[in-house]
Amino acid sequence: MKEKLIIAAISARGYAQAAQAQAYSVITLDAFADADTQALTEQCFKIKFGENGVDEADFKHQFSQIELDSDSCFVYGSLFDTKPALLAWVAERVNLIGNSAGALQLVRSFDFFKLLDDLNIVHPEVQLSAPDDADDWLAKSLFSTGGTHVKPASMCKKDDYFQRKIEGVPVSLLFVADGKVATTIGFNQQFSAPTVEMPYRFAGAVNNVVLPLQVQQQFVEAAGKLTAALGLKGINSLDAVLEGKKLWILELNPRLSATFNLYPNLLKSHIGASSGEFVKVSNEFYLAKMSTSKAELILYADHALNIPVDFSWPDWVADIPSFENGSIKIAENEPICTVFAEAQDALAAQQLVLQKTKILKRELLHDSK
Repeated sequence: MKEKLIIAAISARGYAQAAQAQAYSVITLDAFADADTQALTEQCFKIKFGENGVDEADFKHQFSQIELDSDSCFVYGSLFDTKPALLAWVAERVNLIGNSAGALQLVRSFDFFKLLDDLNIVHPEVQLSAPDDADDWLAKSLFSTGGTHVKPASMCKKDDYFQRKIEGVPVSLLFVADGKVATTIGFNQQFSAPTVEMPYRFAGAVNNVVLPLQVQQQFVEAAGKLTAALGLKGINSLDAVLEGKKLWILELNPRLSATFNLYPNLLKSHIGASSGEFVKVSNEFYLAKMSTSKAELILYADHALNIPVDFSWPDWVADIPSFENGSIKIAENEPICTVFAEAQDALAAQQLVLQKTKILKRELLHDSK
């Protein structure tokens, strides 16, 4: 009998693809239940997800339909960023791979910035009270994910905190940890798909980004300090803003992230490192020698779309939406799919994924009339 791997994320397709390649029996819980996710899994549950995150009652109902056994394991992505207590509920019922709900709760609290200060990790100035000079500050929520909550301080909501604005390039570090030591996987640059209401909405990333050595060192040192302080395990990522040659750490994602999909299958590394098998895992990191860069970009709907079921999706697209009642319905600002590209370096991969996205968008708009 195959080992059962239960995967929960806002979008689980990439992790499901990695699990299937490792011969797991795959079950997913995510917000989309896309067509290609369904094709990869033995069970695929679509859960309710809204502005306040995952619907806890719906998630528990869906989860209760899974037949658990002693071989069942659970991995997770961004689904629980706003609901660490729900992750703790899951951990009481199945073997959790990766970081604990307690670690997630800490990094999603204002105390995380106090930890950064204690570890001498540079981050933008933050405060809980509204600033006098709002133009120089951003308002952010501790209870959201994907950049949708980041906005000018003048647009703040109740319970937001405030972060001084840093003009620079959004970058990230993907790393693996065994509870004591962090090992670098790769450096990435992030893309945004801004709207008036969501000026910092996450849209994707490109890997194998070349950063100055001193910036790489700042990233690596921060990951090492946080790993030792929090006992981080498995795949993690650090988000930051690069201002010249100065790195400002923004947040830690102590779980699988979107850039996981830009690298060779990392699932074995995630599971092994979560069990403390660091020596075995560290031998796999030939990734720094990658000769090409990969990029992914989420295509969002500018307006409501009705896509015909027989639309011909190119082979460089994933997260293909499933159809209902003979058509695929996409609401305004909802993701349509993810576009992938690969090229000789990060800049070329970014340009290629943008070009492909424009082509696909033009075809979708034509076919949806």
